[in-house]
Amino acid sequence: MSKQSKDSRGGEIRVGIIGAGLIGQTHSMMLRKIADASLKISDATRKIADGSEGGVRVAAIADVSAPAAERLAARWPGARAYLSAEEIFRDDDIDAVWICTPTAMHLEACIGAAHAGKHVFCEKPLAMSAREATEIKSALDTAGVQSQVGLVLRFSPVYTVIRAMVQRQDAGRIVAITMRDDQDFPIRGAHPSAWRNDPKVTAGGTLVEHSVHDFDLLTWMFGAVKSVYCRTRNLNGGRGIEDFAATTLEFERGYHAQHSSIWHHVQNRPSNRRLEVFCENLFVATDFDAAGPIIVQRGADAREEIIPEREVMAQFSEIILAERPYLAPMKNYFAIPYALEDATFVAALGGGCAPYPALGDGVAAQRLVEAAYESARLGRPVDIATASNR
Repeated sequence: MSKQSKDSRGGEIRVGIIGAGLIGQTHSMMLRKIADASLKISDATRKIADGSEGGVRVAAIADVSAPAAERLAARWPGARAYLSAEEIFRDDDIDAVWICTPTAMHLEACIGAAHAGKHVFCEKPLAMSAREATEIKSALDTAGVQSQVGLVLRFSPVYTVIRAMVQRQDAGRIVAITMRDDQDFPIRGAHPSAWRNDPKVTAGGTLVEHSVHDFDLLTWMFGAVKSVYCRTRNLNGGRGIEDFAATTLEFERGYHAQHSSIWHHVQNRPSNRRLEVFCENLFVATDFDAAGPIIVQRGADAREEIIPEREVMAQFSEIILAERPYLAPMKNYFAIPYALEDATFVAALGGGCAPYPALGDGVAAQRLVEAAYESARLGRPVDIATASNR
């Protein structure tokens, strides 16, 4: 964003959201929480650290459905409703865009934003392929704009605390990891997105459109992956849209993870993840992917203990404030990973930190999923380094 335009309005960051569906609405809600937190800070201190009033505001919504764009824009005073991303790109009042469209539209939207000099937050998966994801990163890097990818599980309280626990020396070496990710097939129920059953606009099925989060999480928690062996099934009928994937991930440090990704028809079952980690002296598990309790067994003591949610949140707060002090204004929302994800990009746009996760993390996650798909096609393990060089 131009320094002149930013300074002329007291440091306020003005956002355009492209896509008024479920995830666009989610980010709008998160940006509202960030704006409210900024207002509270301004009320208390009158000025933020750089001497301006700061803050963030959604100034425009774009969606091919005029009613959808208008409904979401109505939640922000003065926000404009557009029918195309191009109108947002031409709007000189917009500093940054949140790209919340179906996957097939990400490439064009990101490149359009790069050409317009807009900063970009792009939802996962970055693109329809690793090649396209690399093209997006190159375009945004060349444009010199800030960019971040929506791999939200890195802001999960339970996973952040578990990551710290297994890294402790007294946990011993990691032995095995098991993760299950299941969700009602997301064309109905709690995640109604009919486009996910259309192979023209989705990058694949449950593995790339949902469990790309998990593949990124597993590398963030446990290190680089050496190879993958994957099997998939398709019961729901969309060509190339698998509803089951079982993947073995071999990590460069020698241990393995078993991952299952499932789309099902159990509509009353919430979207759910279970993670179990065995170390030499520690077993730790959780059935939550944000705030919640953690199950622990330690050493020779066979008794199972529960770390309650309040203690998990206390440990998470200590970790996150030490690693990312710029998130302190969001302390009332530490249980909501999406709020911390968006607050990080807002902080990056204000110069308070680097964007995180960076687009390179999105490219790496997409390459890992693509290697899993290649393994399923070939019926054998695929080496990640070899796959990445193709």
